[in-house]
Amino acid sequence: MASSCHLRRCLGQSVVVGLVLLAFCAGAGLALTPKEATSRLTSLWAHPKLSGARVAALVVDCATGETLYQRGAMESLVPASNEKLPVTAAALLLLGPEFRFRTAAFAGGPINSGGIVEGPLLIHGSGDPTAEMDLFGSLVSELRKRGLSGCCGLWVSGALTGCAKDGPEISRGLLAQALGKAKFSVNQAIGVVPASANTHLLVEHLSDPLGHIILAINKQSRNSWCDNLWRSLAWMTVGDTAQMPSFLQRFWRDRALNMKGVQFADGSGLSRRNRATPAFYVGLLRHMNQCTIEWPAFVGSLPIAGRDGTLANRMTKGPARGRVWAKTGTMHDIATLSGYAETLEGRLLAFSLMMNNLTCPRESARYLQDAACHIIVQLEDS
Repeated sequence: MASSCHLRRCLGQSVVVGLVLLAFCAGAGLALTPKEATSRLTSLWAHPKLSGARVAALVVDCATGETLYQRGAMESLVPASNEKLPVTAAALLLLGPEFRFRTAAFAGGPINSGGIVEGPLLIHGSGDPTAEMDLFGSLVSELRKRGLSGCCGLWVSGALTGCAKDGPEISRGLLAQALGKAKFSVNQAIGVVPASANTHLLVEHLSDPLGHIILAINKQSRNSWCDNLWRSLAWMTVGDTAQMPSFLQRFWRDRALNMKGVQFADGSGLSRRNRATPAFYVGLLRHMNQCTIEWPAFVGSLPIAGRDGTLANRMTKGPARGRVWAKTGTMHDIATLSGYAETLEGRLLAFSLMMNNLTCPRESARYLQDAACHIIVQLEDS
C-alpha cells in the first residue's frame, strides 16, 4: 500500500486519471452489454475528479433510436464549441455542401476610354465567412488592374464578408472608403438596387465549397469562421443577426428536435448564454445521419479519435481509436463531446457527453470522456 501511495504522488493527478483510463480500457475489444456499460459509465462519473460537476450523457442507436445509455439527457448545459454543430449542420441543410459564397463586381454600362463605367458599379456579396476585412481593398485593386478608374454610381447588395464589423449597411461604407483611398471616382451617391440584367461581370471571387469550409470549422474548431457563418446565414435568411437565435430555434424544431433547454447566442460557442442538452445533440446527429446529400460532408467535418483535428491526440490507443467522430468543446470549467461512435460490431451510435462546473484540469475531464468513448464503442446489441 505504501509503495502505491508513493507512486500516486510521483505520477501526479493527471497521470493517475490516465491510469484510470487504462483500467477502463482493460479487456479492450470485448463487447459489453448495455447493463455492463451502464455500470462502468456510472463508476466513471463517480470519479473524484468530477466531484461537484454537472455531467449529462446520452447514447442512442442511430438507426433504431434505441437509447443505450442516458444520464440527465434533458439537462440544459453550456455546450462550448459543441454549439458549432447546429450552426454548421443548418448551413449544410440550407445551402448544400457544394455551395460557394460569391463576391462579384458588375458594370452597369459601357466602359469608356478613360476607364470610367458609364453607369453604376454594382457589387454583390453573400457574406463569405472566410473573407477577411481586406477584401474591400483587394476588390478595388482588381478593378484597378482591369483599367477601371471610376463609375457613375455605386450600388451594393448583400454583405461582402461575414466578419463582425461587416454587414449589408457597413459593406457599402467600407467599399466607398476603399474606392476613395484608391482614387476611384464615384460620381453619384451610394444606393441599393437589385442586380440588373443589363450588367456584365467585371470581377468574381468564389469561396471554397461550403463542405470544405465546415470541415475547417469543425476539425480545428475555428471560432471566427463559425461566428462569421452564423452572421452570413442570418443575412441570407432573416436579414438580421439579432433574429438568428429564434431562426435556429424554429429551424431545428421544424425538424422534430426537442428544443426544451436549448438556447442559441452565437456560432462559435464562446458565449455562456448558449444552452443545449444531450437529447438535442443526439437528435441533431441522428437527423443528419438520415440526410443523404449532407451526411458525408457533415460527418467528414468531425475530428476522428486518435487521427486528426482536435481529437488527434486523444484516444490514440484503445478500441475508440478511429471509431469516434466527434466535436469537442472546451472552456475552463466545461468539457463537451458530441458525435458518432462505431461499435466493435459495426453499429453506428450517436452520443453526447456534457460536463459543466468542472473544478479539475481540462486534461482530466478529457481523459474521463475518452474512457467513456472506449466503453461506448464496446456496446453490443441488446
